[in-house]
Amino acid sequence: MATIRKRGGRYHAQIRKSGYASLTKTFSSLSTARRWASATEADMERNLYAPPVEAILGDLLDRYEKEVSPLHKSHQVEKYRLQTLKKYLGSQQASTLTSTVIARYRDERLKTVSPASLKRELVILRSVLNTAIKEWGIALQSNPVSMVSLPKVARGRDRRLEVGEEEKLLSCSGELKRIIIIALETGMRRGEILNIKKSHIDFARQTLLIPLTKTDIPRTIPLSSRAIEALRAQIRGFENVVPIEETTLFSYTARGLSGAFLRLCRKHKLDNLHFHDLRHEATSRFFEKGLNPVEVATITGHKDPRMLMHYTHLRAEDLVGRLG
Repeated sequence: MATIRKRGGRYHAQIRKSGYASLTKTFSSLSTARRWASATEADMERNLYAPPVEAILGDLLDRYEKEVSPLHKSHQVEKYRLQTLKKYLGSQQASTLTSTVIARYRDERLKTVSPASLKRELVILRSVLNTAIKEWGIALQSNPVSMVSLPKVARGRDRRLEVGEEEKLLSCSGELKRIIIIALETGMRRGEILNIKKSHIDFARQTLLIPLTKTDIPRTIPLSSRAIEALRAQIRGFENVVPIEETTLFSYTARGLSGAFLRLCRKHKLDNLHFHDLRHEATSRFFEKGLNPVEVATITGHKDPRMLMHYTHLRAEDLVGRLG
């Protein structure tokens, strides 16, 4: 028979039954506690009750990394965030992972990372727990991440290259220089650039096929003569290499490219500049060249006009001449 006691505004239900270990659970309402006790005792009577398995969050994170994350395009980036979650929360039992624990993790991490970075970590953690509840049979009453306020993320970046900054970026050489040129000429995302293969390029038509995109919709974009030359130069570096299967033109990993770009910016004292800002710069330049929104979206792959405008930062001084 179940015993229910009220302590500190919450209800503690305990079931003692021969053949089973003592079972205790806490609820916020008396009716929920009674329903749980009744359903659990009924399962015990019919020999259908299976004691919940105590899951360690670190094990759930490992399983998610092996089974779920590889299905995502961003699995390489997710890997680092999963490792961070394991470092701070890996030893925690899933059943004791409350909203209070998550809120404490949030507040502690905000001391060292940006709200945007933390929000991405919590979104992944929420996905891990949802998968554990729905597909792996982990008995959690609810997802504690959903009960915690996510940090507010600052408005989108509007960083554009200032006079002389492009020249400083292109003072480097080799792959990095060619990648920067392609980014500025096409507005491609980092992952899209790093996935370019020779077979994707149609030099006769001056176009490039991007088969794997963030929106899962392949697109073909036009290439400027500057982008064509950068790609030809990169291909020349592979002329003496005959791979068994076709490989990507560039050898950087996503994280490696971001690191190389950051070191380049530090070398030339280019403050607050990220590789992704080159996509903003390229998008803005397309409009400055007179392309309309449909034409720009065809190149950049934006499906939402609002997001396209989010990536466009026209300078007021550059528009003066058009006003007459």
